[in-house]
Amino acid sequence: MFRSFVKLVCLTLLSVVILSVAFGGGEKLRYQMPKGVTHKYKLTSDSKTKSQAMGQDFTATSWSLFGISLTGEDAGRNGELICVVKVDTNLTKIDSPMMKDTARVMKEINGKRVRLTLSPLGRTLKSVQVDEIPQSQTMQMMGGGNPTEFLRRLFVELPEKEAGIGDSWKQTRPDTTNAQGMKIVTKPDVTFKIAGSETVGGYECLKISFDGTSSQYGTGSRQGMEMVLDGTVKSKGTVYFAPKEGLMVALEQTSTNEMNISGTGEQMFTAIQSTTSSSKVVLVK
Repeated sequence: MFRSFVKLVCLTLLSVVILSVAFGGGEKLRYQMPKGVTHKYKLTSDSKTKSQAMGQDFTATSWSLFGISLTGEDAGRNGELICVVKVDTNLTKIDSPMMKDTARVMKEINGKRVRLTLSPLGRTLKSVQVDEIPQSQTMQMMGGGNPTEFLRRLFVELPEKEAGIGDSWKQTRPDTTNAQGMKIVTKPDVTFKIAGSETVGGYECLKISFDGTSSQYGTGSRQGMEMVLDGTVKSKGTVYFAPKEGLMVALEQTSTNEMNISGTGEQMFTAIQSTTSSSKVVLVK
């Protein structure tokens, strides 16, 4: 039973690749995605998880790299931004009791496209998988790896009202994700503040800091187990946004996730899991 639990937690390590941060004179900050224009981003994540279950402790670490391309496709009737995102490259390294110092590439998702419909504020309105992704043995070992979920959470959400240096706002809108058979509801209480301006990657950017706590609750079935997750995520970081171009140029974030996990049914168990992670999103082209 303990080995089954270890495997389940190892499969969840990829979920932290992209962590959900639901987010001069004042100006309206809006994303722009010109038709036919492509931008490339590099996403990296490094995490360490400590778990305790049935009187046993174990530690797992994970490092991930994703290269993605984003191409503006069209505009909706009400100003929505429609774009196609695809995974160009990926690499994940996991060191855990079940996967010792393992480096794997999920070739099945490279080149696969997801169509995103966004509001100009960066809120994902719709995400649709364009290409079929085969579920090979490697994909199953790595927890599925469907890019639709993490790509829909790629963008930081901007404020509705005009904002300038020194202004702040809160993000409290709940977000629901489906990951590896689990439906997880995140309720953020995160404060954003425009701390200043800075040139990053050749772009004149607003430096936006954020700090806050989010609660998480999830239910679902995984490998025949009915599971319930309940926890909190404390996160802080910085976003660099180029208002003239309407581009997120970089995002840096650290977080701590404290989670209680329980299994019901024939295989009942309780576990405590603590994950610390850091992640970056950088515009490379």
